[in-house]
Amino acid sequence: MDGLANVFARNCLIRRIEKPVAAAFLTRYHRLGSTGGRYFYGLFVRRSTGAGELRLEEGTLVAVASFSSARRWQKPQGEVRSYEWIRYASLDGVRVVGGMGKMLEHFIKEVKPDDVMSYADTRWPDSGNAYRKLGFVSEGKLERKGWVCEKFRFTLH
Repeated sequence: MDGLANVFARNCLIRRIEKPVAAAFLTRYHRLGSTGGRYFYGLFVRRSTGAGELRLEEGTLVAVASFSSARRWQKPQGEVRSYEWIRYASLDGVRVVGGMGKMLEHFIKEVKPDDVMSYADTRWPDSGNAYRKLGFVSEGKLERKGWVCEKFRFTLH
């Protein structure tokens, strides 16, 4: 066991949050801290079933995701609107089971992007496996300031 307590995304609600709320959460819980973005979402406890789940007070913010504005370019099939998934973090010691998928699904429903891309730091044990499980495809590795990151893209048709 990895020592993390579970919260189930199915027992949470997603809503847009203000940048300062997202920045405070990401500064505290994301290893790279906060950064810019256009769309900020919070995952809040709605209820707790207690079945293998950490009991938290209703309304507790358990995870935050941030996405960029659209980057647009012309392709033979027309204009493409691509967004970057910039950050995702949950409370320390808490795994939000299904949290990333629920955030991505909500973002896609609300914003209707043509694709979403993101980067995963290869030094970390997950190395992008969460993206792969969500249907993202690797576009190769990039070296940035001594770090090796893998670039992932999720394309919608």
